[in-house]
Amino acid sequence: MRLQKTMISKEMLDVISGKIKNAKVSLVLSHQNPDGDTLGSMLALGEVLQTLGHKVDRVISDPVPEVYRFLPFSNLVKVPGDSSLGKKYDMAFSLDCGSVKRLGKAGILWSGSDTRVNIDHHVSNERFGDINCIEADAASTGQVVYWVAKGLNVRITPEVATLLYTTLLTDTGCFSNSHTNAESLRWGAELIDLGADHLRVYREVFMKKPYRAIKVFGSGLADLNLVCGGKIAWTYTSNELLKKYSASADDTEDIVDYVMRTEGVEVGIFFREDNSETKVSLRSNNDFDVSKIAAGYGGGGHKHAAGINIKSKFSDVRDLILNNVIEEYKKTSGK
Repeated sequence: MRLQKTMISKEMLDVISGKIKNAKVSLVLSHQNPDGDTLGSMLALGEVLQTLGHKVDRVISDPVPEVYRFLPFSNLVKVPGDSSLGKKYDMAFSLDCGSVKRLGKAGILWSGSDTRVNIDHHVSNERFGDINCIEADAASTGQVVYWVAKGLNVRITPEVATLLYTTLLTDTGCFSNSHTNAESLRWGAELIDLGADHLRVYREVFMKKPYRAIKVFGSGLADLNLVCGGKIAWTYTSNELLKKYSASADDTEDIVDYVMRTEGVEVGIFFREDNSETKVSLRSNNDFDVSKIAAGYGGGGHKHAAGINIKSKFSDVRDLILNNVIEEYKKTSGK
């Protein structure tokens, strides 16, 4: 097999490797409301560091979502304030997180660490680390972790391969979006050769949904709206809906992707009420750059997939964001 290319520069690998080899106590962090990429990356890097002799704390501001609790080492994740957390860290790693704000309560631990390494693949990353390893060409942040591990000559175990495969499968949408290319497919094959349990990852993440999630999903699609001649689609879930089915934010994760399956739709928007805040997921499948829309509200992401967290009620921001998207879409498309 042709081995997957390493895209990190030798200089960057040398800097990160040198710091890791001189450290003993490390912290690995993911963003709030963790998805498959941030969680898989964090757990994989934690295991790599532990293999090198580090004492490692794995911390997220929110509990591990139910859908990802099958992942190796997910039981080791702690939350800020855990009494077993270290007092001081030689190194802290932020995985797949575009800004310090996205670390949530774990940001306090980040700011108090000696050397802070920011690893990501989002071009909108705010480069808030002492070392910023941002590789926009990577299929997932997990792919960047893989390159770091290879640079450290750490053996990729089947467990780590499974974690990294999770980052790949979730961020490529099962090899269906713009992150999918020859290199990402080669990497997927290499991870399977290394022992990744690829069938289980697919089944657990994409094929198993609790009843409450199916009900919320159905309601979200039932409320689908089309504007701009069917080119833009949007929907939402309310606090009341989630409460009705005892559902959580995790149960809404796939709705925006199904919005994009509507024939003729080029831009999809999903609003989720979160108490007095609103979470917005943006998708596109053309030249329309949703990350620019997200950046205008303090969010970020990729050209075709981005997100926003706004401290305002859905009713207060729906028309604002929707009209913003419509206006920018018309400028881009000339329609």
